[in-house]
Amino acid sequence: MGEGTAHPAPDLSYLGRSSVATFLYGSSRTVVLRLAYALARANDPHPYWVEVRDPNDYLDPPGPVEMGWIPDDHLFVVSRSEAKPQDAVSNLALWTVVRSDEPRSVLGGLTDFLRLPSSIQEVLGRYGGEPVRPVFVVSNTDRVREYYPRNVSGVRGVIDAMLHGGVTPIFATQGPPGPGRFAFDVVCDVRAKDLSHWQEGHLVCERGVENSPFHEGAEISLAAVPAFAGALKGEPDPTAT
Repeated sequence: MGEGTAHPAPDLSYLGRSSVATFLYGSSRTVVLRLAYALARANDPHPYWVEVRDPNDYLDPPGPVEMGWIPDDHLFVVSRSEAKPQDAVSNLALWTVVRSDEPRSVLGGLTDFLRLPSSIQEVLGRYGGEPVRPVFVVSNTDRVREYYPRNVSGVRGVIDAMLHGGVTPIFATQGPPGPGRFAFDVVCDVRAKDLSHWQEGHLVCERGVENSPFHEGAEISLAAVPAFAGALKGEPDPTAT
């Protein structure tokens, strides 16, 4: 598994306390999505889930949505077309929400926020800014990768828009990812062949936060973390210990 330092039972709640953006990717969509859910639940008992999927998309073996783990009032299904960034809308809308003397940093943040799909903007506007940051999982982002920037600076603008909106984002995608993933504070490669082989799998941090459970080079055994193991076994409450 390489020369990374093993962390068999990390404090998963670090992500929510530190207000960082996390990116998970791997070859098995089911494994990645179930891990994203377990990670979200460890940081927020009632996380929100944005599912990028079209009506004919179905995941087998099932992920959190198919398993019924996401309550209806916390689930937002967005089609590929609905997930396109709102460039034209943002250019027009900016004139109605900013003054000519707004600092450049503020203007840039608003521009990036308004480029997010209107459905996600609505969700962030409704639930962001709570006393405790809610966790938002944005799943299946590989399905709309072609619509968004692929370089670090472009991707970071989208991330900052969510962080400034008062939420903790976790993005989950089926790999292989592009270089834009390094715009995230924590980037983890889910090395598990499929759901049948999850006990042999590891979460490997490509990018992380120094002196944290998710530091660069950390290798976390999936079987050694109760929340991960529960989700991968299909338990209704994967964070139960």
